[in-house]
Amino acid sequence: MLVEITVLGGGREVGRTAILLRDKGESLLLDYGVNFDEKDTPQIPLHVRPVDLTALVISHAHLDHVGAAPYLFITGNPKTITTRPTLDVARLLIIDFLRLNAHYIDYELREFERMYNVTAFLNYGDRVEAGSFSVQLFNAGHILGSSLTYVETPSGERVLYTGDFNTIQTWTMHAAETPPLNPTTIIVESTYGGRNHPPRPLVEKRLLEIVESTIDRGGVVLIPAFSVGRTQEIMTMLYAQAPYLDIYIDGLSRDITELYLKYKKFLRDPNLYVKVLENINFVTNSAMRKKILKKPCVIIASAGMLKGGPSLYYLKQLHDSPRNALILVSYQAVNSNGHKILERGLLEECGINTLIKARLAWLDFSSHAGRDDIVKFIMRYKSSIRNVIIIHGNAEDAEELSAALRNNLGEDVKVLVPPNGSTIEL
Repeated sequence: MLVEITVLGGGREVGRTAILLRDKGESLLLDYGVNFDEKDTPQIPLHVRPVDLTALVISHAHLDHVGAAPYLFITGNPKTITTRPTLDVARLLIIDFLRLNAHYIDYELREFERMYNVTAFLNYGDRVEAGSFSVQLFNAGHILGSSLTYVETPSGERVLYTGDFNTIQTWTMHAAETPPLNPTTIIVESTYGGRNHPPRPLVEKRLLEIVESTIDRGGVVLIPAFSVGRTQEIMTMLYAQAPYLDIYIDGLSRDITELYLKYKKFLRDPNLYVKVLENINFVTNSAMRKKILKKPCVIIASAGMLKGGPSLYYLKQLHDSPRNALILVSYQAVNSNGHKILERGLLEECGINTLIKARLAWLDFSSHAGRDDIVKFIMRYKSSIRNVIIIHGNAEDAEELSAALRNNLGEDVKVLVPPNGSTIEL
């Protein structure tokens, strides 16, 4: 029997990643996430029967990789494999997700807790058996606890799944590992498969310039940021380079920033992170929110796309003055408030357009590998791979990455960009 890989989600799209491996009557699911349509309604992957699953592997805590996983525990109980910080962070994200979307979602927090209770928590490099599958996790460099997943199937196929990964070292994370493996198939993300990122030192310099010039003229800097990963990276970078800044953290970002302390061993510089937390401020109530708006400071708040949360509240208070600055440092999905502001300079809500007079900037602090770094990563396994399956990117970015890989790998390696619902036989 051939090994089958079915794309249940993440095919020619960013989000709701779900990849099913089947071999000799056993099934292993890699991630089961959600994304959102143009009306901001949650979308889940194609269905898989929980009873058919040998195991579930979660690559990291972002909702587009774990947000649908509790569905599998309404009627099932598959063994789950991940790192401990992944599910501890995911719990906070899912509580918030359910608070905002309970009327669309059929599972409750108890299903997440059932998943937590049957999870085998691995450290990087650890190996575990799941039925006749063998699973090993390695650092992916994306966010706290994120993993590359290496699977040996019952028939002997060797699959390396990148999840979301980052090949450069950042202020908080080590770069993704390139473990000495011999995969026959690589399943790779392509969020930025169509382009490269600018050098990080230049981006950091630009951020600091905007922040300091805004503070010097008595303004407030608002940095909407993803609560996991981006918030911690930006605050650490700003403190390390400008410790005199008055920095505030608000929203879900606050809870997750504190949770990072529990897992210092996963951080690149734990001592620096501790020092950062000793010198920044957490916003704890609405009175404090109003107070900090009256003085020059930096506010890092969720949500990163300005879909809601305190970042949207702050923007409504700060938008009308060119003395202030709005700096977007996170991915901005089409139809998000952040994307619309970048395109038109307007905040659109309830049919009302509000002109953003504050200084506006978008800076590339991505925690995903760019095109050339993805190619370089895959080329390290050229001697063993027969297939590369590109997922988790829009069609254009995925196809651009596909072309780059074909040019480098030659005709002996199949490079595929499958849509959702397709099955690949190895």
